[in-house]
Amino acid sequence: MSAIIYEVKDRIAKIVLNRPEARNALNKDMVKLLGEALDNAANDENVHVVVISAAGDKAFSAGFDLKESISAPILGIENRRENTRWELDTWLKIWDMKKPVIAAVRGFCIGGGNHLALMCDMIIAAEDAQFGEPEIEFSYIPDILIQPFKMPPNKVRELMMLGEMMSASEMYRVGTVNKLVPAEKLDEEAMKLAAKIAAMPKAAIAMLKTQINKAYEFMGFKHSADFAAELFNLCRLNQMDTDTEFNNIVKKDSLKAAMDWKKKQKAK
Repeated sequence: MSAIIYEVKDRIAKIVLNRPEARNALNKDMVKLLGEALDNAANDENVHVVVISAAGDKAFSAGFDLKESISAPILGIENRRENTRWELDTWLKIWDMKKPVIAAVRGFCIGGGNHLALMCDMIIAAEDAQFGEPEIEFSYIPDILIQPFKMPPNKVRELMMLGEMMSASEMYRVGTVNKLVPAEKLDEEAMKLAAKIAAMPKAAIAMLKTQINKAYEFMGFKHSADFAAELFNLCRLNQMDTDTEFNNIVKKDSLKAAMDWKKKQKAK
């Protein structure tokens, strides 16, 4: 079973994150296949718009697969930079694609999954969606800094410094989510939105997306992304040194077990 499903119909490319048994956690294989799917959509003249959704009803994505990364840590700053650059370049395929990309989010949308959704041009979310950046709890920071360009400044700090979940209704209230729908209507409404965009003049939409993105680039988006990636590299190397017991529990048991252990330590 492929970790990514890709299909094209009626000028809409649909990319489905397909690891529901792992809450669509993003491992290396999944990121590689996602990059290939995005390339296929970008290069297909019959595709006018892209929808990214996820299998299962528990999560759009639980973020990067920490068990994989902690079990096989990338040591050394140059190797660390190469891996982070690869991940960042994959997410930037959405930004650089001359076609609108819509994220259809249900359930948990965490860490790398949240970054993936925020990189998209629009987000349509189920009422049960929960967005979060819990990485600070285990001494991580984001490697893809899109949040300040998609959310009000103080809400960025709230989301990232507290490590708490933010509801879809709150994300809609602050303007980050475009549309809020019942969970059972998510796919239907996402495809309706995609169809409306697909009916627009393709060349004009491409120029419009380039125009909008360039405004953010003038404000420093890509420089911010590069700077965030480098700080992430340093943070990851520091985390491997300072959070040994947490990492050992992740490797032996699970991220949930490690987070439970962390909570008990904080309560002492």
